[in-house]
Amino acid sequence: MVRVGQRRPRRGDPRSDVETLIALDDGVDDAGKSEVLALAADVHALLERCNLSPDANGVLASRGRFCRRRANWAESIERWCSEPTEDRGVVMTGLLADTTGVLDHDDELRSRTVDAARRHPQARHAMLRDATAVRASIPSRLRVFATQDDTVDLKLAAVDPIVKIARWGALSAASTSISTLQRLDDAAAKVLDADDASILRDCYLSLSRIRWRVRAGAWMKGEPVTERVSLSALAPADRAALRTVAREVNGIRRKLAFLASTSSFR
Repeated sequence: MVRVGQRRPRRGDPRSDVETLIALDDGVDDAGKSEVLALAADVHALLERCNLSPDANGVLASRGRFCRRRANWAESIERWCSEPTEDRGVVMTGLLADTTGVLDHDDELRSRTVDAARRHPQARHAMLRDATAVRASIPSRLRVFATQDDTVDLKLAAVDPIVKIARWGALSAASTSISTLQRLDDAAAKVLDADDASILRDCYLSLSRIRWRVRAGAWMKGEPVTERVSLSALAPADRAALRTVAREVNGIRRKLAFLASTSSFR
């Protein structure tokens, strides 16, 4: 039996990545696996013709790394959680924590990942460090004035930090939820300050509304739909909301980064 999984689109996310993987029964031989890989490539080619481009990071069921037998997935999940700095362990743990079956919403791989992360605190600690790392930001007024560049990647600068904090919180709370909002609720009951969780929920909802307006506006005009926007092109209320979100999220991120450097979450 072949079970196909995917990263489930996040609620309120107007552009979730299409990422796929396959879990083969252990009895499938190499010839059968090769056939499955070819079929997966055909499916992705069809999706691309429908303007659903394959994941830019290569998380595709047509690649051997993401098409494994069940026993291999189980062994690899254990290794990625026990040694999160090796073989892109943090990335793979995050990927598998988001998986769901295409047809029956099976959560076998997700449950295995949650269980492995529960038994390996180093995995959760690595996930928290990754969640609090700064990769992009909403530029301040002073920075815009100095650089004359007000372009920002909404997803990278604002959405991803919330999603990653929620994922870490869910793993730390042994929750198998995949909705970012539900993960924040689950984390608030165990590891995340209730006020911080509430703030992150509000920020996530606010960002989702802004992203939908930006993306829908570009689509209606026949322009390329992208995560990168110019702050000057946004309504004043949206610019203010983005800066408020940035301030709130950065504050919580700094707090969690400090706690990660202590024994609080180990």
